[in-house]
Amino acid sequence: MCGNNVHTFVSTEELLSLMTNSNYKILDLRDYSRFQKGHITGSIHIDDSIFVEQDEDGFNVIPERKKIANYLNQKGIKNEDILVLVDDVFNLNCSIAAWTLHYFCFKNVILLDGAFSKWEKENNELSIEEIQLERGDLTLNQQDDSILISKDEIILNINSEDFIFVDNRSEYAILLDQQGGNIPGAVHFWYLDLFEEYLDYFIIKKKEDLIEEMKVRGIKKDKTIIVYCGSAPQSALVYLVLKEMGYPDVRLYLAGYDEWRLKCGYV
Repeated sequence: MCGNNVHTFVSTEELLSLMTNSNYKILDLRDYSRFQKGHITGSIHIDDSIFVEQDEDGFNVIPERKKIANYLNQKGIKNEDILVLVDDVFNLNCSIAAWTLHYFCFKNVILLDGAFSKWEKENNELSIEEIQLERGDLTLNQQDDSILISKDEIILNINSEDFIFVDNRSEYAILLDQQGGNIPGAVHFWYLDLFEEYLDYFIIKKKEDLIEEMKVRGIKKDKTIIVYCGSAPQSALVYLVLKEMGYPDVRLYLAGYDEWRLKCGYV
């Protein structure tokens, strides 16, 4: 295990004050064509696919550690850096990237609350200049299996009172599923319920409001919380929020319901 201290979100106002701090590097995970049209000044474009890998059946698996480290080193990332991840609206690309870095015990990762949409709406400074940095020295030499769970582990604990399974898909997606709907006994918590909606962007709800919502749904801190969606991005965001709220034992079903539907529908 790599420790439980997690700070996940930074506001646009906070980021404005941090931009002159060389320890902070802004990584833009949007599509490259969008990045070229305008990005937060000083941002480094990152291909979000580096954090996603599938097995021969098309299910998500842990990406190769050396491949990620080498790619980020080419982008100039160092061990002491604090990474600010930026995406379009809901930070889903950033969420799976942050979870993957957590898995490799790099936790100096924060997401821009409100994402690029809020930054742009507030008319903050944008640039089309692409910066080049010297090669970094990032090392990813550890892994934290305590934040990951496999289908076999789920089957072993499916009836355990110590485990709470949380489905982060929409009710519509669950109803449309023709082969079982969800993992038996799962609590429903749609990932979009994390947000307050504004005209052009979404921000994470206040901590006290989220704590109350989790209580209502029976998602308790003294249990092992298993989050899942179709294929991980939505549940990776829920994982990050729960960790920031102080939940000590949260695990991501990385292969998600896509795998469960095909391989475990009989449970």
